[in-house]
Amino acid sequence: TEKGTKPVDKITWATYREVGSLDPIYAFDYPENTAIALLCEGLLKQNPLGEVVPGIADAVYPDDTTFVFTIKPGVTFWNGDPVTAADVVFSLDRQRNPELGGFYGATFSRVESITATAADEVTIKLTEPDYFLLGELAATPGWIVQQKYVEAAGVDFGNPNGGTMCSGSYKLGDWAVGEQLSAVRNDTYWDPAVKPLVAQIDIVGVTDATARTAGLISGDIDGTYQFGALPTIDQLKDKVTITDGAGWNVDAFIVSNADGVLADAKVRNALSMALDRTSYIDNVYHGRATVPKSLVPPGTWGYSRDVFAAAYEALPEVTQDLDGAKALVAGLGIEGKTLTIGFVGEDPSSSAEAAMYQTAAEAIGLNVELKPVTADQYINFFIDAEFRKGVDGFFTVNYGDYADPSALMATFSLPDGSQNYWGYTNPDVVAAFEAARSLADPDARAAKVVEAQAMIMQDMPWIPSVFPTNTLITNKNLTGAVASFAYMFAPWANDLGGRT
Repeated sequence: TEKGTKPVDKITWATYREVGSLDPIYAFDYPENTAIALLCEGLLKQNPLGEVVPGIADAVYPDDTTFVFTIKPGVTFWNGDPVTAADVVFSLDRQRNPELGGFYGATFSRVESITATAADEVTIKLTEPDYFLLGELAATPGWIVQQKYVEAAGVDFGNPNGGTMCSGSYKLGDWAVGEQLSAVRNDTYWDPAVKPLVAQIDIVGVTDATARTAGLISGDIDGTYQFGALPTIDQLKDKVTITDGAGWNVDAFIVSNADGVLADAKVRNALSMALDRTSYIDNVYHGRATVPKSLVPPGTWGYSRDVFAAAYEALPEVTQDLDGAKALVAGLGIEGKTLTIGFVGEDPSSSAEAAMYQTAAEAIGLNVELKPVTADQYINFFIDAEFRKGVDGFFTVNYGDYADPSALMATFSLPDGSQNYWGYTNPDVVAAFEAARSLADPDARAAKVVEAQAMIMQDMPWIPSVFPTNTLITNKNLTGAVASFAYMFAPWANDLGGRT
């Protein structure tokens, strides 16, 4: 959005729940990324178009299995200490360490070593080429923290007692559970070209959509990123500024039970065919979403856009076809079997999506059991196998770490993917991704990615519901926030400020 021009003392920014951790290895959801993207930086970063550009370092690639990063002069942590190669190695090795139980270890699977080859130089040696890793280093897995601070904080690192130490243009202020996390402008930021106008951003968790809407109307909340449907959005028209940016995420149904009724791809496809997505978009998203032709949206085309666009155009349209859905499962013996769906019971949008899937499932002969949980409990579907037990699937508005369709698809389509909850595998998909990962040429890499994309859409390990826009909502006196989904991985408030 247009850059702000006036200084602002303090604003309140809402996320759908409180921030749980500031430790990058455990950052796995919207509140955490919204906060850490203000505070922490990586060797590389993503610009608002999703393109990977230099971050705190400049990079050269001497050969297909060597990445060399040189930290820019003067880069410091908030406490004034220089960011060293040792800090970078420490941060990336924490991501790789399976004993710490972080979410991103698999992204480093082709890394042989990460070493400090000079005080300001880090060399990553690979066992085989890995051009996916560059995107990951420009996202959550690449955020750098200070080694001595982490070691001193111990088990409290990343929580309200221990805090964090990064190098971003905002630094951590007060953080109180049940109140807010404050990001305070870092007036000694190492890059003199970056001068944020907002002195303090208080991030608060507001679970209830009605309360979030009321806060935006009253002015108690100055801004928010809406990653999914906001049923009350029509109440905000003419009262705030609503900007629809490029989304990188998909509203989808995650299949999580290998032994359930959805184990057969024909049943998954039939369920998808029976969905009334148009009504869901009209009534729940109020038009701020589109019907998907794949499992990742066009906003993820951070490179080789022509290749991705042509492939997407060639994919078949997704339309409701009840007769076709029933024919697809005829003779499979699914009549009367139960589909168990997990969803957020207190969220009207999640309830509406569950109702849409229930109607579709019953139309093809299934019984449906709904399992509502609270918003605070819902994250357990993603991280706790016991919590998922007996549930055939649950909903997500999900994203990859960088602007490449493979970034999300790989998480649920590769055997070691962090979101492959039921063991889906297709050797041809794996081969296409492995080939793409090794290709330096962007167009050749994109061609392999779209090859995998077409097969995944046929297998449908997840069922795509809709592609939401990335909706930025601010009071009318604010402008300058990044409107695209890049806000999740790079500083989104550097240009935020008041209007003249």
